[in-house]
Amino acid sequence: MENSSSNRIGIAVDSSCDLSPEFICKHGIEILPIYIHHADGTYQDDRNATAMADFYRGHSRSRYNTAQSEPLSVDDVTQIFEQHFLPKYDRVNVITINSRKSQVYNRVTEAAMINEPKFRDKSQRPTPFRIRMLDSYSMFSGHAVLVAEFAKLVHEKQESQAKAIARINALRDKVYGYIVPFDLSYMRERRNLRKGDHKISWLSYKLAETFGINPVIELHNGETHSFKKSKGYQGALKDLFEHAKSSILSGLATDTIVMSYGGLLEDIQNNPDLVEFRTFAKQKGVKTMLSMMSATAAVNVGPKAFSLAFAREEH
Repeated sequence: MENSSSNRIGIAVDSSCDLSPEFICKHGIEILPIYIHHADGTYQDDRNATAMADFYRGHSRSRYNTAQSEPLSVDDVTQIFEQHFLPKYDRVNVITINSRKSQVYNRVTEAAMINEPKFRDKSQRPTPFRIRMLDSYSMFSGHAVLVAEFAKLVHEKQESQAKAIARINALRDKVYGYIVPFDLSYMRERRNLRKGDHKISWLSYKLAETFGINPVIELHNGETHSFKKSKGYQGALKDLFEHAKSSILSGLATDTIVMSYGGLLEDIQNNPDLVEFRTFAKQKGVKTMLSMMSATAAVNVGPKAFSLAFAREEH
């Protein structure tokens, strides 16, 4: 792309944002890594496609069941700002995972507050360097819905940053994300490791185990809710796709639905219900993006989990 004012506006996300490698490359999205401390050491989650594939091939409960994710430190973020962002951009918009579920937003905000004045003093340029923080109020594919819309507005429609930010702020409450876990016992074992997350009680887990019930979990406006209980994992996927179809027909607030899978894409992309849903969406003029789920997400919700999100107009 030619060097234009829109190209001086950077977009940065933490690695839990489930964007496809193609989209990241096309829009020059900057990735802030998250560290995963596991039984055998530390894994850096930076959405590198090869590393993500290796992560899923080598995933095991013994290695990752008690793993903990950790955002970059303030010093780490400062270094990225100074070495990578300051030379390339006049404005950097950092859109993060829901701040109620992660410290990413707080760490980056602290680094921005400390360093932005210093960068302005050091940088001899007509346009002062600025860092703008946005909390997505969402996670994983829901986070990606907002970033996809922001990138489209800035890079494709050439909207001003102010208009793009106003649009995202108005859109956040309309984003609905869903997760279909594959292994409830994995999530049950990890529930005490996730701050404020006690959605899978012993009773609901035993009922699900006994009757083959698989939940669909909804993430909306920073909160997690039980959305639907379905018969098995495949039944939950089918129910989720039907719900997404209904939402398309009712009216979406953006033209993109984002999906991610906690494993190799070759294991899910030919799923008949997924294929049929993507065909339906295309016929209705809705784009679908499918990527590998971030390692950060998979550690917390389990391998083979499926995530889907869209922004829906209220009716």
